[in-house]
Amino acid sequence: MRRAAILLAVLIAASTASAADIKTGRDLVQACRTYAAIENPDNARAPHVCRTFLQGFAVTLVAREEARRDAMVKGLPMTSKEACVRMPDFISFRELAARIVNFGDTNPQFLDVPAAQLAQKTLERDFPCPPLPQQPR
Repeated sequence: MRRAAILLAVLIAASTASAADIKTGRDLVQACRTYAAIENPDNARAPHVCRTFLQGFAVTLVAREEARRDAMVKGLPMTSKEACVRMPDFISFRELAARIVNFGDTNPQFLDVPAAQLAQKTLERDFPCPPLPQQPR
């Protein structure tokens, strides 16, 4: 039991350290290409550098959207420079990884930008917020 706990701690630390190695869009696309190619869904739940990055990105996305909503309720200006995205109710990390790979393959100009920027641009393309309704004059 103790060996299993130590092994699990080592695997988690290794996957977290690997996610820190993802710096550019190119790094992210390469990591997500291998993750999206995993055929067995049970194996896709194992720690993987792409999945770890996407989990962290999802946490920051949620925090940013909560801050955006809070600012809007309080009548404050938006502080985020990123475009609004509306994520579907459910999307697997493998599907998101495949979308990132597709975006990177079709938009090579984003391969040398920070990985988070490539991930954001993927979401902006695939899940844009609907336009705001026009106010009557």
